[in-house]
Amino acid sequence: MGSFFKECGCSRPTRCPHPYTIRFRDALGKQREEAGFGTQDDAVERLTQIYAEKKKTAPSVAEARRELGQQTVEEYAKQWRPRQRRMTEYSTGWHVDSSINVHIVPRLGSRKLNSVTPIVVERFLDELEAEGVGRGNQVNIFRTLKAILRDAYGKGAMADDPVKGVQEPEYVRQKVVIPPEHQQHCGGRRLPST
Repeated sequence: MGSFFKECGCSRPTRCPHPYTIRFRDALGKQREEAGFGTQDDAVERLTQIYAEKKKTAPSVAEARRELGQQTVEEYAKQWRPRQRRMTEYSTGWHVDSSINVHIVPRLGSRKLNSVTPIVVERFLDELEAEGVGRGNQVNIFRTLKAILRDAYGKGAMADDPVKGVQEPEYVRQKVVIPPEHQQHCGGRRLPST
């Protein structure tokens, strides 16, 4: 089922104020830890909840999820893209394909889905920033990556949400100011009024 423990060096660990940590194997068979449980009862209750969730999952479903988690981001993105029926091919589809082929696959394409974590996604965003990719473009690339990863997470390829807690890039459009008619000039000549 799993185990619980404290990572402190206190002489009486059961009476110290440090939180408990639990260790268990998730539905994909990967060892995981969760920390921050105030009491043994809280830790045992969470372990019991995890065990019940695992027991409800059929072995065939767990195996399918395990296999899906072994796919690379590139393999999954190639399967994901044709299923996006809401994208218009002449506009949004072209931008999504560009985000996948130019930015996502070169940086994350060889990574297995079950190894993508929020830290990996944050590093990806840091690389985009370091390479001078514009903020507006970063927003679009992140939206595409997020859609791919959330789709994989929803199908059980990962045990945890890979974009949970990741701060999205922010793009604030600059305000365009149109000067009043009496200040509009074209090469020193006044523009004709319409």
